[in-house]
Amino acid sequence: MKSVVIGSGFGGIAAALRLKAKGHKVTLIEKHLDLGGRARVFKRNGFTYDGGPTVITAPYLINELFELFKKNPKDYINLSPLNVWYQFIFEDNSKFNYSGDEAEMERQIEGLSKKDVEGYKKLLKFTKKIFDKGFTELADVPFEKPFVMMKQLPVLLKLKSYKSVSSLVSSYIKNEKLRRMLS
Repeated sequence: MKSVVIGSGFGGIAAALRLKAKGHKVTLIEKHLDLGGRARVFKRNGFTYDGGPTVITAPYLINELFELFKKNPKDYINLSPLNVWYQFIFEDNSKFNYSGDEAEMERQIEGLSKKDVEGYKKLLKFTKKIFDKGFTELADVPFEKPFVMMKQLPVLLKLKSYKSVSSLVSSYIKNEKLRRMLS
């Protein structure tokens, strides 16, 4: 069987590899000269740009792709945990180091806006519900029939899936810097 995958970001490469592992003859089409989609690094006008993502939150998905071909990912890649995931530098030169260290995140948020610490905690609690539903519970559910998706509608409405990320963050966070950063 022949398959065509358009786009060589993480998703496109993963789809192509999964199809190849199932015996498909795969053609991968990419508009850029290099692979990677948003995960690529490129140069333009003398500057080097990191297109993102710079943080891989589910490395086990990468390991799964290697397992399809009975390969050990450690023979090819080395993923390292980072203390700081992103550093935001705002127009007034103030900085915020975004990380997985919740105590440090709260300390920095307090430094920008004491009243937003509680909102941040509530935002985290709410977004965990979104993650649990969307990633943990539904990631492997095929939505090939409209009824399957319709069954999820009440929960999706309760989780405010109709809101943009910016709108959701703004309902918990009032400081404009924090809003931009968390969106």
